[in-house]
Amino acid sequence: MKNWKKVKLGTLLTESKVVSEKPNTDKRIRVKLNVLGVEKRPITKDKKGATKYYIRKAGQFVYGKQNLHKGAFGIIPEELDGFESSMDIPTFDIDKSCYPEWIFYFFKKKKFYLKLESIAKGVGSRRIHPKQIFELDIFLPSKEEQRKILDEIEKAEIKNQELVNEINSQEKNIVKLRQSILQDAVQGKLTEEWREQNPKMEPMSELIKKIKSETEQLIKGKKIKKEKSLPPITKEEIPFEIPESWEWCRLGDICSLKHGYAFKSQYYVKHKTNYVLMTPGNFYESGGFRDRPEKRKYYEGSVDPQFILKPGDLIIPMTEQAVGLLGSPAFIPDDGIVYLHNQRLGKISMVNYSVNEHFIYHFFNCRFFRQELTDSSTGMKVKHTSSDKVLGVPFPLCSVSEQNAIVKKVNQLLANCDVLEREIIANKINANKLMQSVLSELLGDENNILLNKIAPKKDVKKFSREIKYNSKTVLMDLVKLIKEHGKLHAEDLWKMSKYPNDIDAFYAELKKQIEEKKSIKEVVDEKGYLELV
Repeated sequence: MKNWKKVKLGTLLTESKVVSEKPNTDKRIRVKLNVLGVEKRPITKDKKGATKYYIRKAGQFVYGKQNLHKGAFGIIPEELDGFESSMDIPTFDIDKSCYPEWIFYFFKKKKFYLKLESIAKGVGSRRIHPKQIFELDIFLPSKEEQRKILDEIEKAEIKNQELVNEINSQEKNIVKLRQSILQDAVQGKLTEEWREQNPKMEPMSELIKKIKSETEQLIKGKKIKKEKSLPPITKEEIPFEIPESWEWCRLGDICSLKHGYAFKSQYYVKHKTNYVLMTPGNFYESGGFRDRPEKRKYYEGSVDPQFILKPGDLIIPMTEQAVGLLGSPAFIPDDGIVYLHNQRLGKISMVNYSVNEHFIYHFFNCRFFRQELTDSSTGMKVKHTSSDKVLGVPFPLCSVSEQNAIVKKVNQLLANCDVLEREIIANKINANKLMQSVLSELLGDENNILLNKIAPKKDVKKFSREIKYNSKTVLMDLVKLIKEHGKLHAEDLWKMSKYPNDIDAFYAELKKQIEEKKSIKEVVDEKGYLELV
């Protein structure tokens, strides 16, 4: 390695610009994120415009200008020879002194590609251009030595992949084990010994009568709302066998469900307030509360107290914004935050103390319950369910004493799964570190200093730009704002746009206007400024 020469990447790469005379939407490529390679892009309709497409050849190095720093790079495989891409996905012929894989591993080692985010340029969408990566230093041993090292890397990757496959298999088995535990719980298999030791239990038919009687009293006292009458459970609806001492009922016989409120979006704010909206984003698919401070939606409008959630409330998503999320349960945490109950969530309440809500929680995590909701859900893009469908699901009821025993047993077994899962995650991290260590050892480290070498900082005079912010022209369309004021700095445009409190929405709209509508463009040689095309 000490004798290896160091060259600029630009001496090894030549950008390929062979124009496709007859563009074909069925022969387009895309580069996947996280170093997952190059593949055929699904067929889409070409948008009207003058977008040029270029022929790509097998063996060329390729990357996505917008996503190189997210691992969007690779080598064009043989099966995609002759396919096309735009200039946003450039490809490069590689000098005969270098193997394509040598370039690939140069970006992959130590996840070097992640560091390239610092050199991305642009306002609406930030890109890394070929001239920028051409300035990177890369070691270049003889081609014979490259081949020996690449062969070593290939052997190491095969062994590493075998290890990763085993770890992935263990992950899948943990998921299956969790489901098996929950299924055994709701079928009474976990408490067979407990029932032998506790044979004299109240018949569940009597318990159901007692629950219904108490429910009627609560309705008369106007403490809960009267729900629709639930039909008896038919034999066809019974999904599995339960112990003789248990009884089938419907969820609506033992609990109620309340929808939240559609809080008005104009009261969402970025700064912290007393109220945070509880959303489906706060749920794990496998159940449980998910704290996402960076995604919190703060609210500063007036709030009806009935839509303020309390610590310990049991909540489920009524919409499936992610696969498997529908019906996933979570308890509101006691973390000092006041959560608001929005319309996409249902709050589950027990009608009396004859049901352990943690037993209900585990039931909600069963594959049977989730499948029932999924099968009966409606909606094309986003699936959603209703209170009638949730409360109509068959539920296996046992005595509260046995429910407590089941919850205790399930919690112990799932805790063991958590320990195993943490070990699996640690093994996966170690496997990745091991492979990165192999790459670093075999390929060396060029110590590229990105900021100083590629994008040297220029002395910037503070407050040197003209501020065109005008409070009389606010909440306007981006194109109209630039027509009104002429050339605008991105910060001024944002402050006067429709999105003064949502920078992400602003950049999404700006990106659309620059790339799709082609109505706005960045001002050449004036960083941060925008003008009409």
